[in-house]
Amino acid sequence: MNAFAPYAPIASVQPSAALNPAGLEAVQTPVRAPAATGGFTRMLLDGVEAANAKVIHAEAQTRAFALGEDIPVHQVTLALEEARLSLELVAQVRNRLIEGYQELMRMQV
Repeated sequence: MNAFAPYAPIASVQPSAALNPAGLEAVQTPVRAPAATGGFTRMLLDGVEAANAKVIHAEAQTRAFALGEDIPVHQVTLALEEARLSLELVAQVRNRLIEGYQELMRMQV
């Protein structure tokens, strides 16, 4: 006897329009590449997503601090510095990738 038989499969659950308060637009997430693209591409995408998450966290911390919530200033400063360093790392990786691509284009075959 299956213990989960009385429950509907998850695929049949439909999202509710009532979950969108005040008519706010839903955040669109980009469609990811298929799982076949892994390795270096996945590592780059994960790094960019991690940097983006740190920026979002720093923005939320800053907004909360500005609105007078009980958040220590050093926590806000730390979040902002982590976001800045993450963005700097992403920019440096991008620059190195562009330099490598340009070097490959200059090679004579």
